[in-house]
Amino acid sequence: MKNNFRSVIIASVLLLPALSPAQGGRIDPAGHGLPRILFNDDGGDLTAPAYGGRAMWVPAGQGPAIQPVRTVADCLGYRIGPLTGTAATGLSFCGNFGAAVWDLPPARLTALGSDPLLPVLQFWRREGRTFFFSMRMNDYHHGWSNEACFWDDFRRSHRHWFLKPPSDQDWQTKFLPWIEGRGPQPKFNAESLAYDYAIPEMRAHFLDLLREACRRYDLDGAELDWLRYPTLFRDGEVNAATLTAFVGEVRAILDAAAKRRGHPLRLVSRVPDSPDKARAVGLDVEAWLKAGWLDAVIAGHGGTFSANELEQWVALAHRHQVPVYGVLERMNFRGKAFARYGTPEALRAAVATLWQKGADGLYFFNYYLPGEYPLFREFTDRVQLARLPKEYFLDANHGTAFNGTVSNGPLPVGMKAGTTTSVSLLVADDPAQASDLRLELVWQGTPNFEPPGVSLNHTALTGFRMERSQTSCVVACGPAELKKALRLGQNQFTLTATNPATLISLSVRIVP
Repeated sequence: MKNNFRSVIIASVLLLPALSPAQGGRIDPAGHGLPRILFNDDGGDLTAPAYGGRAMWVPAGQGPAIQPVRTVADCLGYRIGPLTGTAATGLSFCGNFGAAVWDLPPARLTALGSDPLLPVLQFWRREGRTFFFSMRMNDYHHGWSNEACFWDDFRRSHRHWFLKPPSDQDWQTKFLPWIEGRGPQPKFNAESLAYDYAIPEMRAHFLDLLREACRRYDLDGAELDWLRYPTLFRDGEVNAATLTAFVGEVRAILDAAAKRRGHPLRLVSRVPDSPDKARAVGLDVEAWLKAGWLDAVIAGHGGTFSANELEQWVALAHRHQVPVYGVLERMNFRGKAFARYGTPEALRAAVATLWQKGADGLYFFNYYLPGEYPLFREFTDRVQLARLPKEYFLDANHGTAFNGTVSNGPLPVGMKAGTTTSVSLLVADDPAQASDLRLELVWQGTPNFEPPGVSLNHTALTGFRMERSQTSCVVACGPAELKKALRLGQNQFTLTATNPATLISLSVRIVP
């Protein structure tokens, strides 16, 4: 669309303070030997220095440059050290980003001893903090990167386990030159290089990896991260019974280790955004819950909030007295729908939405910005969270991202002239107790188009004031209609277009 401009509709109103807490019936993770916050570390603290990486990955901007590991503190300083003293008392550390952590190249990690993870674990478990060994069940970062940490010797020599292994000729003439930096990346679908869970030897490898982790480390538990990545079988060959048997074996390994160690080892599992989406890729989580194998469900990818299906996981897991963690992924590959996603106000609103939908605890993924770690205390303390400004935002449509396991929001919403459509946004604050309130819609259209009319919960919003420029249009709504219409919980916005327009974002900012 040429010569488009963006239109911003803003409505402001003064009200009175406080956030409504989510509904009762929660299961306290502490009663199950679990932390309130579980922080996932992708293992880059060790893999990056081990392979000579130039910088640590962060969700946005330039990551910190990698320094030589001369002491344990050198690798703890990036992420783990700053976490101590925050509300995040549970660490789930990825032990198989590429090679198993104990098989990392040792030359650059000698200061950490014979096993680089051991001093990290010992440091974290001081003062009663909990440590989980996180297993990425089918990571295929090697599908789009030839970095050495992704193409370790084991992955190269077991390429026949891939869902669609390259032919020997393609391996020699296309893949190896790319992997070794001698040629361009060949054309292939990254998912084709995921492991095939139909192969018994492949499943046995993951079980052996867990056994070895339990032998080496005194763990508090293990995490099965099925969302890195949820393509587990070839098309048409999804087999839930195979994975259910696999999880049963995982539970048996942990139980045997618990007997040796003299304390329980918890099993938590990160699964798709809804039970139906999980079953579609072969994860029958309900069967695992009925068998008593799971100690917690980590529900979803963490990039959609108003649109996510957390309530379904809460209803299912609570029937078996198992707590559920709501997820926030800081990377936000979906954040293009809302430019202010990374602000404290938007992050607070995302977490408040998870609490409102019934989360028992919080799980943070790709959250590697130490400057934001103090927010964890706000996120965990729902009384404090209720007193802080938030900006709730509509979720984007991500199509079939992550093998169709992500909940989809409506954005962007394209409208033709004369059409009407509705979108829904959850607000976890009580507008009647807010001191300030703002509604913002961002539209895209041809020059001089009229933004669609807006009705909120069947109440028309009127009295708009419009300010145009070459690229934007700001429209302010009178306070009376907004105060009357907005409510705690789901809010339905009905949009009526007089000419073609596309809704790019919608948000509600509330100051208690």
